[in-house]
Amino acid sequence: MKKSISFVLVIILACALLSACSNNGDPVGENTGDAARSAKYTELQPDDSGTVTILTDGVTKTARFFNYDADGVTVQLVALRDKKDGVHIAFNTCQSCSPSPKAYYQQSGGVLKCTNCGFTFEPEQVGITAGGCNPWPIDGVSIGENEIKIPVSSLDGMRSTFTSWAGPTK
Repeated sequence: MKKSISFVLVIILACALLSACSNNGDPVGENTGDAARSAKYTELQPDDSGTVTILTDGVTKTARFFNYDADGVTVQLVALRDKKDGVHIAFNTCQSCSPSPKAYYQQSGGVLKCTNCGFTFEPEQVGITAGGCNPWPIDGVSIGENEIKIPVSSLDGMRSTFTSWAGPTK
């Protein structure tokens, strides 16, 4: 009897967690993880003015990941282009799943997929949509034609969010 009650409680908890982070029927590609494994991870260094710059010519439809060392904690960004060639960037953590160590996105086909809840996210919304199961937008980011500029204060401000984060960095 105790085993069946425990089993029912586990099922109810799993359903509650999954309903909070559904994928809304978005397609998931067949090559889950392939793009993330082949993506390059780049270490970011701030300039003297307290800004990190990323050149947009290196941002493609394949997700690229950028690591910033915030006093010993890796804060990771994900950047990619959408179907209309627009550049998008956000922190590589799911707003709803954080602080889970698995609250990070990997590319699956043409979408980003949270490795914790399975939610899929279209590139057009990366860095735009806030709240819920979305990659976390970056405060103060400036996306120009040739470069992305991010204030170091925005990166340092996310240090506590990434303390237990365990996404791939290499």
